[in-house]
Parts: sequence; C-alpha cells; structure tokens
Amino acid sequence: MHLSEKARALWDIIVPRRAKSPERRAVLQVALEALDRADEAAAVIRREGLVSLAPGSKVVHVPPPVKVEREARQLFVKTMAKLSLTWDEEIDGGNPF
Repeated sequence: MHLSEKARALWDIIVPRRAKSPERRAVLQVALEALDRADEAAAVIRREGLVSLAPGSKVVHVPPPVKVEREARQLFVKTMAKLSLTWDEEIDGGNPF
C-alpha cells in the first residue's frame, strides 16, 4: 500500500477493530490518503513559508499548499467522522488534547 508510515500505522490499528468490510476499508483509505496529502502540503509550507510574494507585482499571497493542506485535513476529519472514527474517551481514553 502507498500510505506513509504514519497513515499505515493508523490503518493497522483501525482495520482489525473498526474497518472489517471492504467498503469501510476503501473509505478509510481515502481518509488516510487525505491525511498524507495534508502532511505533505504542511512540509512544503514549513520549507517555503505560509505566504509568498507574487512574481512581478510583489503582492503577498497564500501559496497553493495552504489550500491543499486545509482541504485535505477537512476531508480526513469528515471521512473519519463518516466512519464513526472520531475520538472516544471510552475507546481512546484520556483527553484528546
């Protein structure tokens, strides 16, 4: 599978307990791919900065990776919620923060 180490670890934890059907695994894969995409975009933002100057006009703008990260994280959270895989004190224990 093409998931990052982080996403693959989540896959290995979630599938046996909460994603046994092929349909749930397919949706989980979409969520974890979105998480990887968000993390990749965040790495670009860390390297290149949160804002940049447009060539020629020198106008400050938000680079595309910022939008990619935001949308990918939103997709991850939404998809995990669809699978009812939100944080649960009884299952996950403790405080999520």
